[in-house]
Amino acid sequence: MLTPSLREVVSILFSKNGLEDLKDYMLNLGHWGPVFAISLMILHSVIFIPSEIILFANIYIFGFTLGLIYTWIGSMLGAYLSFYLARLFGRPLVVKFVSNEKLQKFDSWFAKNGLTGLFTLRLIPLFSFNLLNYGAGLLTITFWQFTWTTSIGIIPPMIVMAWLYVNSLQSNLGLILLLAVVSMFILIKFMRKKVQRTRLSRLENENE
Repeated sequence: MLTPSLREVVSILFSKNGLEDLKDYMLNLGHWGPVFAISLMILHSVIFIPSEIILFANIYIFGFTLGLIYTWIGSMLGAYLSFYLARLFGRPLVVKFVSNEKLQKFDSWFAKNGLTGLFTLRLIPLFSFNLLNYGAGLLTITFWQFTWTTSIGIIPPMIVMAWLYVNSLQSNLGLILLLAVVSMFILIKFMRKKVQRTRLSRLENENE
C-alpha cells in the first residue's frame, strides 16, 4: 500500500461525498491511515494546522477511542519536536513561531508558578499548544518534567472537545454546544489580538 498523498487527501475531502469518501480512503490505507493521522498532528507544531479539526477528523474516521489515541500520540510527538527545536536553536527560532510578547508573558508566568503553572496552562485550551511547547523548550526544565505536564495536561481538554464533537453528531444540542465553544475560542483569540494591536499602536504613537 502506498503512503497517502496530502494532495489526494485534500481532493477527496472536497469531493461530493467529502467526509465519507475520506473516511473510506483512510480506513483502506491499513496501517498508513493512523500514521498519516499522527503525522498531521506533528505537522501542526510547525505549520499550525488547527488541532481541533484534526481531532474531529480522527474521531470521525477511527472512532472516539482510537481517534483520541492517535491525536494524543501525534500531539506528544509534535510537542517533543517543538521542545527540542527550541532547545537546539533558542529564542531566535522560537520568535518566528511565537511573538516575543507572548514569550515574555509565558516566562513571567512560569517564574511565578513553576511546573504547576505550566501544567495548569495545559488544562486550559485557550492557551496556544505550540506556545507552551516552544516556550517550555527555553525553560530550565527536564525532559520528564515536560513530558508529564504535557502528556497528562492535554488529555482533559482533548476529551471535552471530542465529547462535544461526538454529541454534535447525535443531537442539535450537542451541535449548539460545540459551535458555542468554538465561537467563544475564536472570539477570545480575536479580542486578544485586537487588544495587542491597540497597545502596540498606542506605544508607537507615544514613542513618536
